Amino acid sequence: MVDEQNDDLRDVQAEERSRGVRRKKLDTGERRETARLRQDVLKACRDRDEMALKIALLGAGWSEESPEFAEALRKFRDVISRLPPK
Repeated sequence: MVDEQNDDLRDVQAEERSRGVRRKKLDTGERRETARLRQDVLKACRDRDEMALKIALLGAGWSEESPEFAEALRKFRDVISRLPPK
């Protein structure tokens, strides 16, 4: 009986190790902030409002001097330029 329990325990441990790195806890606040940023960016694109995009990115903690900020603006302008006129 004890050998069977030890075998079961080893099987469970082996299965857990085979799954790789443990998943980190779900951060609901981070998910909510990401969803909010996504909504704000989509609204800025629909409205073709570059200032709203800048405000959304700054509100999410992006730095105006960062390369990522400049790249986001470049992509925004590229997308807007391809849309048909309102």
